[in-house]
Amino acid sequence: MAYEKVDEWLETIGLPTSGEKYPSQLSGGQQQRVALARALALYPGLLLLDEPLSALDAKVRIHLREEICRLQRKLGITTIMVTHDQDEALSMADRIVVMNHGVIEQVGTPQEIYRKPATRFVAEFVGTMNFIPVSVASDTQVRIAESLIRKPMLENLSLSRGDACDLAVRPEQIRFVDSPKNSIPVKVVATEFLGAFYRVDCKLLPGNRSRLIMVDVPVEQAEALNIQRGDVRYIEFTESGLRGYPSESRQHPERKAA
Repeated sequence: MAYEKVDEWLETIGLPTSGEKYPSQLSGGQQQRVALARALALYPGLLLLDEPLSALDAKVRIHLREEICRLQRKLGITTIMVTHDQDEALSMADRIVVMNHGVIEQVGTPQEIYRKPATRFVAEFVGTMNFIPVSVASDTQVRIAESLIRKPMLENLSLSRGDACDLAVRPEQIRFVDSPKNSIPVKVVATEFLGAFYRVDCKLLPGNRSRLIMVDVPVEQAEALNIQRGDVRYIEFTESGLRGYPSESRQHPERKAA
């Protein structure tokens, strides 16, 4: 009976012919699958996984996270998984708990965590985020560097004249435009091909001391625009999904003094 159970679990994890092998004869991914099967064989009410994929290469990690999700849903076992890998959390979880030094910052679905981060820490930790200093110049305009643009509607913050904050903008929420009207001039300092898109690093003009602004551009669009290092271009933000947070200097005044 025990051997039948072993064979059943080896079949479940996709290793039906590995029952006679020693651990040293298994790859890292196969060893992780066996460890998962050992835990699942007890039919626990709750499964705890502590960074189970951290030591594996990228392809094996992607394959195993799909396997874990398939098994978890097939068996219906509630699973808590600890991970520092954002892609794992966003792709595998039904709900995510983001913690900062033992304190819960936000609990929500992957979509909520990514699109509506409750705090600056969550916005910075999950995914890639640009933080762009803005000040409110009038009831209708904000100033970014030396440019005046239409005041954006922020989902989590109401801005009045004289206010200042860091505008939180995902790289995919920025686009290159031809017109300088209601847009911001930037200088392209680097481009990186990432398969489905190019990541374009820019700096605000005038001056080169500002932090980088990352813009994700679909491949076809980037090639049509012929974006090159050293180009001066104009960018604008999408009208929805933008959020604002207190600037780092206001949150940590000692940094400014240092």
